[in-house]
Amino acid sequence: MPSWFTALTVGVALLGATILFFSIMRLVALMRESEVARLPAAAEGRVTFEEAGPYVLHIEQPRFNLALLHAEFALHDPRTDADVRSSPVIFRTTTSGFSTASVSIRRFEIERPGIYRLLVSGIDPEGDLSKIHFIFARPYAAALFVLILCTVLGGACLVGGTVFTALQYAGKL
Repeated sequence: MPSWFTALTVGVALLGATILFFSIMRLVALMRESEVARLPAAAEGRVTFEEAGPYVLHIEQPRFNLALLHAEFALHDPRTDADVRSSPVIFRTTTSGFSTASVSIRRFEIERPGIYRLLVSGIDPEGDLSKIHFIFARPYAAALFVLILCTVLGGACLVGGTVFTALQYAGKL
């Protein structure tokens, strides 16, 4: 096999490792940077928004917890005495760990900075809310999609480059 092929496969593997590393690091940073507020689960809570714009409400809870299965959410602006315009999230983003999962459920359009009241109805009175949090975050679904694609591309380049390099050294190519 020509030496250019070896250089190409090693280069593709190194490029894949680099893309994989940076996409995973950026993915972790994106999740951390997008979070604006975290509230313990309760029928009512106060949240402060420093900037106007879109925000997405996420529920972080232990897996298979059904306390908020039929819950409805409203964000009330005390200055105007009206609810903030909102819509359900159609394409929900889900991030999960070993014991908890976070799901995006509602998108709010905040018109001006300030303190708002989060009102939650339909909470199961028998449910355990001690390990559930409401998280407000800036929308990150599009960036998450791109970073997942980069992670897959980086992994494919790393594996493909490594396999072709190993096959070449084993004399199979």
